[in-house]
Amino acid sequence: MVLRARGLGGVSDFSVRRYQDGDGPAILDLFNAVFAEGNPSYVPRTLEHWEHIYLNNPAGHEILVATDTDGAIIANYSAIPAFCAVKGQRLRSAQAVDTCVARAWRGSLRKNSVFVTIARDYCEIFGQTNADYTNEYMWGLPNEQAFPVGTRIIGYRPVHVPMPKLSRELDQAWLDGLAQEGRGVELRESDGSDLGAMAELFERHLDQLPLGIWKDEAYLTWRFRDWPGRPYRAVSAWRGGQMLGALIYRLGWMGQPLAALVDWIGPGGDREAVAALLGHVAGETLAAGGLRVEGWATPRAPHFATLSGLGLTRSDSPFSLCIMIYSDHFDLEWAQDNWIVTMGDSDIY
Repeated sequence: MVLRARGLGGVSDFSVRRYQDGDGPAILDLFNAVFAEGNPSYVPRTLEHWEHIYLNNPAGHEILVATDTDGAIIANYSAIPAFCAVKGQRLRSAQAVDTCVARAWRGSLRKNSVFVTIARDYCEIFGQTNADYTNEYMWGLPNEQAFPVGTRIIGYRPVHVPMPKLSRELDQAWLDGLAQEGRGVELRESDGSDLGAMAELFERHLDQLPLGIWKDEAYLTWRFRDWPGRPYRAVSAWRGGQMLGALIYRLGWMGQPLAALVDWIGPGGDREAVAALLGHVAGETLAAGGLRVEGWATPRAPHFATLSGLGLTRSDSPFSLCIMIYSDHFDLEWAQDNWIVTMGDSDIY
């Protein structure tokens, strides 16, 4: 179904429509061509990876394409939807991730341009309260080029600019201290069979997530266990036969010698459990030749104070966190104070 057609005067008309079965290879070809421009080290995304992100997502997919008069795809606006927690309710959200326009169709940001048209159509279809399919909010981490476009033209609002992170350079004395603090906790490396228990732990402590991604078993399986390339590991902390918390992480990222603390599951105030989990990952990192651990932590995050007390220090990440709110359940000021975002929520890590 064509959602909108545009004539640009002197440039061929284009139309915007929703994703149709079989569009994937053409979208991927466009994506790889655009992101390879000026980047000789770019590694093309595979069809398996694209299909997992969009077609295997348990929350569905939100994809628009623009086509020329011959039906060729000349632009794409894709988001990754996810169920979210909003003051205890299970609702919907989406992260805008893949936006690309063929070179011949760029050069303008006027209101009837390809980019602005497809972006605004996306917001109307998947966000506004009178739409047939409503997200409570949409969010993104725009780069320097996209930030002014997203905030001035599309309507995104800055939340944390820049996004804060917590990190620590590794040394054996610090690892020894973490081992001492976490000595009363049993650690179990995950084989994926315990994701249901992690999801139950998440729901038991939902009060610690006023706003953020809802981590049920289907989400954890799709986002971490089955992700192409299997880059993630997980470890859980136990005491008296009860799971206290879990940490999902990856060793190395974009060639950097670090461990990304991708996602924390469970309460953040159990210092012994957090110390044990952090110490395990730090030890794995050091053994693999890594130099530091780091993760995102908005100040409201339940683990922020505990991790700070264990020696991680706050600094600025290179990312800017922005939101577009369609919900009447909260406003920007409340989101700035209560929204909890982890590395694993994004497509970056």
